[in-house]
Formats: sequence, structure tokens, C-alpha cells
Amino acid sequence: MEKSHLINLMNRIKIDRDEMAFSEIFDFFAPKVNAYFIQNGIRFERSEELTQEVLSSVWVKSDLYDSNKSALSTWIFTIARNKKIDFFRKNSKIDFKEEDIREFLYQDREVDLIEENEAKAQIEKINNELDEQQKIMIKMNFFENKSHKKIADELEIPLGTVKSRIRHILTKMQGFLR
Repeated sequence: MEKSHLINLMNRIKIDRDEMAFSEIFDFFAPKVNAYFIQNGIRFERSEELTQEVLSSVWVKSDLYDSNKSALSTWIFTIARNKKIDFFRKNSKIDFKEEDIREFLYQDREVDLIEENEAKAQIEKINNELDEQQKIMIKMNFFENKSHKKIADELEIPLGTVKSRIRHILTKMQGFLR
């Protein structure tokens, strides 16, 4: 069937809801869409149902078709592809063994342990290098989520001093992590 004739049929469906035009499109595309589903591993009975759904969508969504954007066959097969994806999503059963998942999750456990040990060593180094006042300020700011103003009030020191000390502590800590 010629492209211009297919566009004419779709326009008749879109504008006049012409059932005869739809019947022609249905007769032309139904076998092709059905074959597409069968080639993609869907059983014949289910492929016929999906073909009906695709062509029903063509009827319902005819106003969305734009011949300037794509050929009618491209538009219809895009609908078919989406129906196929939905079908496989709904009907696929995930078959897995718990041992396979456990093995996958813990396959790099040695690397994790090395990284964990490095992190512990860095934390210990920081902990040894900071004095008690610095530890208290970091704890208040980052673990207790207190503002610089609140820290200044509680420690009874000027706000500017709190800000500069925290900045100094963070710079010092950053040096340990290199």
C-alpha cells in the first residue's frame, strides 16, 4: 500500500472517525504486527490479543499521529514495541537463587575491607591530632548539627573565633586525608 494512501486513510480516521478507513489499515497492518510479536517470542494466541490492542490504540490515538514526524508504519510499530515491552514486564518471572545474589553482593568483600581499614586509620589519625576543644567543636557542628552561633554561645567564645577555628580544623583534617 502506498504511503500517501495510508496517510489519507489515517486522516479519514482522525477527522471523520471513518470505520472503513480503519478496516483497511487494520487488514493491512494486523498480519505484520502479529508476525512481529511471534518473531519476538510471544505465543500466537497472545500475539493476536496484543495485535488487537495495538490497532485499538491506533483508532483511539489517531489524533496523535503526525505524518510529518514519521511514517504510519513507524508509528504503529512503536506502539507495538511498547506493548511488547509491557507484556514482557508483566509476564516475566524473575528466577534467581539466593546464593547467586549473596555471591554477587559480597564478591568484592576484600576490597571493601581494605577501604574500611583505610578509613579507620584516617579517622584514628584525625582523632589523635585534634585536641579536645577541636573535637568538641566538630562534634557540635557536624554531629549535633548546631549552628556556629549556638556553638559560640555554649562555649562562650566569639562567633568569629568559632568560624575560624572550624575552618582551621577542617583544613587540618583535609591534610590528613591526602
